[in-house]
Amino acid sequence: MTSRIDGNQGTPLPTHVDRTESTKTTERALNQAKATQADRVEVSSDATLINSAVQAANETPAIRSEKVEAAKKALANGTLGADAAKLADALIDHMMDDKK
Repeated sequence: MTSRIDGNQGTPLPTHVDRTESTKTTERALNQAKATQADRVEVSSDATLINSAVQAANETPAIRSEKVEAAKKALANGTLGADAAKLADALIDHMMDDKK
């Protein structure tokens, strides 16, 4: 079964709607307010401390030349690695301290 309605179909909707001037002014003011606001970043004190630590680590040389020179002298003098038992005790003590 089909039905058909004849007659006035109502007023057609406009295809273009103009905004009122007050709406345009309000949108313009909002856009200007957004444009004048600057982005802002706040860094916590923890982040500042971490950044300082990273910079200090990057500035420290990977090889400590004074320690290398001291080890070379001790090796040349025969004092480095001369007492294996003392070295073993020191290694064990160090490992035990790390587990505490």
